[in-house]
Amino acid sequence: MADDRAEDRDASRRDGLSRWLPAAVLAVLVVVAFGVFLTVRRAVDDQNGRILRERTGEIGLLLKSAVSAIPATMSGLGVASRLGASPDQAFLHEAQQQTAIAKTESIALVRRTGSRLTVAAVAGLPTIAPGDVLTGSRAAAINRALTSGQVVATRVLGTGQTRVIGFALGPPATAPGTAIYLQAPIDPAAAAQGQVAQQRPFNELSVALYATPRADPSQLVLATAGTTPLHGRVAREKIAVGGGQWLLAASAREPLVGTFANDVPWVILGVGLVIALISSGVMIMFQRRRDYALALVDVRTAELESSMHELSETQARLVFQERLAAIGQVAAAVGHELRNPLGVLTNTLYLVRSGLSDDEQARLGRHLDRADREIGVAVVIVESLLEFARARDPLDEPVDVADLVEESLSVAPPPDGVDVVQIGLDGIEPIGADHQQLRQVLLNLLTNSYQAMSGQGVVTIQARRRGGALELRVSDTGTGMDEDTANHVFDAFFTRKAKGIGLGLAVTKRIVEAHGGTIAVESQLGVGTTFIVSIPFAPVAAEVRS
Repeated sequence: MADDRAEDRDASRRDGLSRWLPAAVLAVLVVVAFGVFLTVRRAVDDQNGRILRERTGEIGLLLKSAVSAIPATMSGLGVASRLGASPDQAFLHEAQQQTAIAKTESIALVRRTGSRLTVAAVAGLPTIAPGDVLTGSRAAAINRALTSGQVVATRVLGTGQTRVIGFALGPPATAPGTAIYLQAPIDPAAAAQGQVAQQRPFNELSVALYATPRADPSQLVLATAGTTPLHGRVAREKIAVGGGQWLLAASAREPLVGTFANDVPWVILGVGLVIALISSGVMIMFQRRRDYALALVDVRTAELESSMHELSETQARLVFQERLAAIGQVAAAVGHELRNPLGVLTNTLYLVRSGLSDDEQARLGRHLDRADREIGVAVVIVESLLEFARARDPLDEPVDVADLVEESLSVAPPPDGVDVVQIGLDGIEPIGADHQQLRQVLLNLLTNSYQAMSGQGVVTIQARRRGGALELRVSDTGTGMDEDTANHVFDAFFTRKAKGIGLGLAVTKRIVEAHGGTIAVESQLGVGTTFIVSIPFAPVAAEVRS
C-alpha cells in the first residue's frame, strides 16, 4: 500500500513537471532568442560605429585639407604687402584678384600702432572700411597672429544670418606689426541645402563643425543636418586650425552596414520567437496526444477490470445460487423429515399433560411448558427452512396496503411497551402483488423491529407513492446495527441473534425482488433501524382504481 502511494506521488510529480515543460521550453527558447538578438545587435552596432568613425575620419581629412589652404592664400597676400614702393597698393592688387573669385570674402591689411589695430586697406565686401579700429575677438586673433607666426581664427561673430568668421596671419609672412585679416560669412543651413550634403561621404552622414573644441551652437560653422545637436550614435574628431582646435561631430543618416544587415538581429529575434512558439505548441500537442492515449488506456483498463469484476461477480453469484439450491434441497428434506417427529412430540406432550393428575401438573407443568416452547421454536425453524426451499412466483392480485398492515399487526401484535404508528396508509391505492407473500414480508420486518427494541419503543409504518412504486418504510427505535451487520443482514443464514438461523430477511429480500422491487436498510447504533421496501405498481392497480 505504501509502495502504491509512493508510486502515485511520483506519477503525480512527473505529471506536474510535464505540465510545466512546454512553458519552460518556451521560456528557454525566448531567452536564447533574445540572447542571440542582443549579441548580433551589438555586433551590428559595433560595425556601424566602426564605419561611422571611418567616415568621420574621411570628412576630417577633407576639412583639414580645406583649412590648410587658408594659410597658403594668406601667405601670398603677406608677401605682396611687403613688395614694391607702395605695399598697400601691392596688397590691394593681390587681394582684389582673390575676392573676385571668392566674392563673399573681405580681406584687410591691418597695422598695429601702439595698442591700436587699424585697417590700412580693404578688398572685397565693404564689411570693414579703411581706418576702422578692430576690437574684440578680431583684435585678439590679430594680436595672437602677430606673435605666434600662425594662422589664428576668431570665434564666430554676429547672430542669425549675419554671421562671420575671421582668420589672421602675421609675421614672418607679413612685415613686422602688420597682419592679414580674412573674414568670410557663415551660413550653416546652406550646407544642408547645397551640394556639400550630396557629396560623399557627406551624403551618408549628418555633419556639424564647431569653431570651438566643444559643441557650442553659437559657434556652428558647418551643418549638413537640418537640426543640431546630432542624435543617436555620434562620432567626434578634433581638427587643428592654426593654434586652436575645432570640433567635428557626425552621425549616420541610415545604417551604414546596410538596411538588411541592420535588420538581421530583428529577423533573428522574430524567427527565434516563432520557433519557440512552434516548439511549445508541438510539445503541447504531443502532451495532449499522450494524455488522450493514457486516458484511453485508463478507460480500456477500467472496462476490462469492470468486465472481469462482473465476470467474477457473475461466477460468484452462480456459485452462491448453486449453494443455495443445494441448501434449499437439504432444507426441504430436513424440514419434511422433522415436521412429522415434531408433530408426534406435540401430540405426545398433549397426551402426557392430559394424563397427569393435579399434583403432577403442578410438579411437571413448568417442564412441559418449556418442552412446548422449544418444540414451537423448532417448528418455526422448520417452517423457515421450508419457506426458503420453496421458490414460487408471486400472484398478481389487488392488495390493499392498509388492510395488509392491520392483518399483519393482528397476527404479530406489538408486545407490551411498544407502540405502533401508521402514516399515509389510507391514501395509498391497492397494489398488484401476492397478498400472502407481502404479509410474510411485513411480519418478518415487524418481528425484527419488536426484537430490536427489547419490549420498549416505537415502530413506525409509513407508506407513500414514489414515482411508479409503493415505498413502505418500517422503522424502530431499537439498538440499531453496525455497518458490517447492515451490509450482510440480507444474506442467507446470517444472524446476530442467539436463536434463529438467519433466513427471515433473506426470504423477505427474495419475495420483494420477485415482485420486481428492492429492499434496503438504514441503521445507526443507538438510534434505530429503518427497512425501506419499494414495489412497483402493477397494471392491476390501475384497473382497481378505475
